[in-house]
Amino acid sequence: MHLFAQTVPLSGKVVDSETLKPLDFVTVQPHKAKVPVFTDEAGNYILKQYQEGDKVSFTLLGYGQVTKTVKELKLQGNISLIRQSFTLQEVVIGPQENPAFKIVRAAARKKEQYLPENQKAMEFETYSLMKGSILESEAKDKKRKFSKRFAPYLDSLMVGSDQNRLASLPIFQSETVKHNYFIKDPKKNKEVLKASKVVGVGIEKEAQIAQLLNAQAEHFSFNQNYVRMFDKDFVSPIASGWANYYDYDLEDSVETATGKVYKLKILPKRPQDLTFSGTMWIADGTFALRRIEVKMNPAVKLNFITDLRITQVWEDGDQTLLPISSKRKFQLSGLPGTEVRLFVESATHYRNLVLNQPKEADFFDNTHVMGDSVLKYKEDFWLAARPESFSPQDLKRVESIAQINKLPEIQSTVKLIRVIVEGHLPLNDKLEWGPIFGTYVFNNIEGHRFQLGARTTEAFHKNWILNGYAGYGTRDKSLKGLMNIRYVADRERWTEWGASYLNDVGPAAMDLNNTRVNSLFYSAFRWGEMNFPYKQERMQLWAEREWVQFFSQRITLRHTKHTPAFYSSPVSEGQFEQFGKFRTTDVIINLQYTPNRKTLIRHWDKIGISNSNAPVIGLEVSLGMDGVLNSDISYQQVALSVEQRIRAGVLGYGRYYFRAEKTFGQVPLPLLQVPVGNETPFFILHGYNLMPFFSFANDQMVSLRYDHHFEGALSLTNRIPLLKKTRARLVAGGAMMMGSLSEKNQSNTMEGDPNFGNFKGLDRDPYAEVNVGLKNLFQLVRVDLVHRLTYKQLDMPAWGVRMSISVNP
Repeated sequence: MHLFAQTVPLSGKVVDSETLKPLDFVTVQPHKAKVPVFTDEAGNYILKQYQEGDKVSFTLLGYGQVTKTVKELKLQGNISLIRQSFTLQEVVIGPQENPAFKIVRAAARKKEQYLPENQKAMEFETYSLMKGSILESEAKDKKRKFSKRFAPYLDSLMVGSDQNRLASLPIFQSETVKHNYFIKDPKKNKEVLKASKVVGVGIEKEAQIAQLLNAQAEHFSFNQNYVRMFDKDFVSPIASGWANYYDYDLEDSVETATGKVYKLKILPKRPQDLTFSGTMWIADGTFALRRIEVKMNPAVKLNFITDLRITQVWEDGDQTLLPISSKRKFQLSGLPGTEVRLFVESATHYRNLVLNQPKEADFFDNTHVMGDSVLKYKEDFWLAARPESFSPQDLKRVESIAQINKLPEIQSTVKLIRVIVEGHLPLNDKLEWGPIFGTYVFNNIEGHRFQLGARTTEAFHKNWILNGYAGYGTRDKSLKGLMNIRYVADRERWTEWGASYLNDVGPAAMDLNNTRVNSLFYSAFRWGEMNFPYKQERMQLWAEREWVQFFSQRITLRHTKHTPAFYSSPVSEGQFEQFGKFRTTDVIINLQYTPNRKTLIRHWDKIGISNSNAPVIGLEVSLGMDGVLNSDISYQQVALSVEQRIRAGVLGYGRYYFRAEKTFGQVPLPLLQVPVGNETPFFILHGYNLMPFFSFANDQMVSLRYDHHFEGALSLTNRIPLLKKTRARLVAGGAMMMGSLSEKNQSNTMEGDPNFGNFKGLDRDPYAEVNVGLKNLFQLVRVDLVHRLTYKQLDMPAWGVRMSISVNP
């Protein structure tokens, strides 16, 4: 039985024999070990797992292989690799054709047969290591105390193509082990997050961070036409439409143990397109990628993201499928007013490839799985899982992060960020105060409204969740309140049931128990003049279950008493009372289908964290039951919604939002469809930016919004000199709504209180508005110029400027 030495690692440096330049990503392979190690940016390697009598090979495409015994490496670990000679004359080309085109054309034609999803069956394991560090060098002049305060924890990193090392402060590190499964017929895939370990400054909820980092560490392939990163679709250098985006130079041709390999230089035709520049090696015969080193063009100017670099290497003996290693590095620029940059580097190792052993079809029912024991693995597991043992610098990094977490200023900053993002402030480990935005408002109904609320945390109970608030208005001198009791039985296939009681006042047709009401925009409905205010006293029960992954169902039984908080003239006996008090008892069924979307599972909810090009479809059916629990209304409502991200090639991408609704029966105002207007300075997508609040009410309507984000060289901002130097991106779109209000639901002119105005249905003409603007201003701000094309008579200017905050690369 052979034993691997662990106490005396082999180490050294690999350089070019002529230039003495350090060589990155050289494969260092002990002959009796399965997994190699690689040199870093400085050419250094550390080999901890080897056998005393073994040999070690050093290989890099374009260089001759060097093999040394372990005994020789113990005496001298430094290696010089000799560049191989050119053999370009062996390439057969057509007249007047770039010799590289024939190679790329063949690679583009054959690439799909090398994708995991196109194999009969394929499974493999990945180990990913991700590190994040603040680059301190450019910030120290403005923040002189930064280096001094954190001096004990500073490290140095080699960033970019030069050999200079920059001071850095480690702030997070994560390790993940995943199992990936694919079958071709039917085409399905599954991803199982087996283990995750996260350490970071200010990281409190490791399970949530593990899910977020897992989404960023997903497998990607240059054998696809588009490589999705940072919600952008980069064009692969061997995409089917490569001729529209790239030029190439054939630089070299070398012989390896498995045949000839061509070295090609990648040259984007237009620097602003979402393309890469760099070098790739393609094997003759199979025309499969053997190695690729690319970087994002600086002219692309993604928001926050700079200096993106990717390196992938394939194994000599299995060059057509998975790379053995994939590295990605990029920088996150700081917020406006600061030069601090975050440097992120990740390395993914592929192993344990299994072919043609398909799983049963029902195995793929749950496509993204995160087990309960993901965060519970001990250090012994990670020592065995790591392809390369941690160096002393890696161990120091982990210890530095732990010490930084103990600093008082770090703990205070983490709490402040958490309040801003989540809207709640921790009172203790079991209770949080919030929502913050609802603490104080002023309006014409309640006067000064004061509110206190809270919710429980996972420390209170893993399954039971309580939240609510109590409020008081100085003008109406009434108490308001909400109490929700929820039991979440399963978070993977989200399953919950609950009950709630609500007694509050708000605009008609607004669900006051909706969490969006507590957002910054929706809180604006409670400020100033409240339109058609109703007091709502509501009791409801609900149950929700995700029976099939991506397909959730929710059923709600609700009883509500509506009382107008404004005066309306009395009606004659037997006449329908459009604005009077009434009771409803209804059953609401919600169905939602969200295919191919990764989600973040939190204690309170499950939200999407990765975008998919598949449509998200929702269906809601409401049935009002007259006579049940003294209900006064019998009605039926149906609403269908579809939204989807659309790839538009060189033009960027867009999103459309479609919704159709219809109400059957005669109903009071709060049960009609009231389009969301906007009298705030904020730009909204799920509403109409130049429509006053409560301008229309419909009992049938169809709406469509389209929002386009221009990318690449065809974007106007990449053609105007002043904007070309910025990260601003052009956005444009519009919204249209068609609808009507049937005669039975139309209201008479209100008497007695003209301050609340009146509502009406849409005419034959649709409501329409268009917008054009810039996003990524100051990296966070989007500003749109909006123009209303129809209904010019509305009490709002036909032109307006709206802004929003958006964190978008």
